[in-house]
Amino acid sequence: MTNKKFYAVFLLLNLVIVAACNVNKPNGQSTVSVFGIGTVMVQPDMVQVTINFSHVAQRTKQAKEEVDQKIRQILDILKGEDIEDKNIITASLSYGAEMEYRDGRAVQVGQRADRTIIVIINDMVNDSNKFSVLLNKIMSIDRVVIRDIKFDMENKTEIYKQTRELAYQKALDKVNQYANISGLKIVKTLTITEERSRDILFGTYQKNVAYETAEASGLSASVPTGEQEVTSEIMVTFLLE
Repeated sequence: MTNKKFYAVFLLLNLVIVAACNVNKPNGQSTVSVFGIGTVMVQPDMVQVTINFSHVAQRTKQAKEEVDQKIRQILDILKGEDIEDKNIITASLSYGAEMEYRDGRAVQVGQRADRTIIVIINDMVNDSNKFSVLLNKIMSIDRVVIRDIKFDMENKTEIYKQTRELAYQKALDKVNQYANISGLKIVKTLTITEERSRDILFGTYQKNVAYETAEASGLSASVPTGEQEVTSEIMVTFLLE
C-alpha cells in the first residue's frame, strides 16, 4: 500500500509539472518577452529653481516684514527678467517660534518667518545666459538660499514619440535574433507594457545644490546645462511559430 501511495503521489506531481510548463505555450504556440529601451539626448530649454528666505526676530511682525522685503526684491528681479507671474509659485509660507536647546531644555529665542517660492525659467535655448544672469542677480541679495535646481524640456511630446519607437525597434531586433537562433519566425506582437514612464519627471535634478548668498557674494554663477536623457522602457511579448 505504501508503494502504491508513493506512486500515485509521484504521478500527480508529474502532471502538475507538465501543466506548469505548458502555461506559456497554449496550443503548442511559443512566445518570447523582451525589453526595449529607447533613449534620445536633448538640450534642456527650461529650469525650475527653489528660492527661500527666512528671518528670526523678537516679534512675528518684524520677522514677517523682513521676509516680505526680501521677497519683494526677488520678485522685482524676476519681473525685470520677464518671468511671467504664472511661473512664480509660492511653495510654502510659515511663521512660528524659534527654539534653541540650552542646558538640555528648549528656550524660545524669537519668532521665525519663512517663505519659499518656485521659479520656472523658459526659453533657455534662445538665451543660454538667461538663467546665469538671473541667478547672479538673486545671489546679490544677502541670506537668500537657492536650491533644488532642475533642468528639463518644456515640451517632450515629440521626443517621447521618438524614444517609444526606438524602444519598440530594439525589442523587435532582439526577438528577430532569438527567432533566427531557434529556427522560428515572428507571427505578431501580443502585448506591449510600459515598464517605466518618465514623461512627467525632470530629467536632470541637481540634488543638494544650495547657494547661501551671504557666503557666495562675488561668485559668478556660470551654469552649463549639457544634455539630458529622455528614455522610454517597454516590455514586448511576441508570438512565434
